[in-house]
Amino acid sequence: MKRILVTGGAGFVNSHLCERLLSEGNNVVCIDNYYFTGNKQNISHLINNQIKRKNI
Repeated sequence: MKRILVTGGAGFVNSHLCERLLSEGNNVVCIDNYYFTGNKQNISHLINNQIKRKNI
């Protein structure tokens, strides 16, 4: 298991990348400021089940 940082993880493409990495058993840290294409809805199902949400 690897710990992987995904920047812009709430965007359309990277949210799918986060799903894939998690399904492979990796520990994923997703960072996004939701400014441009990021959307909380893209990763909401991951936050509830697999990602711990923290404000930084």
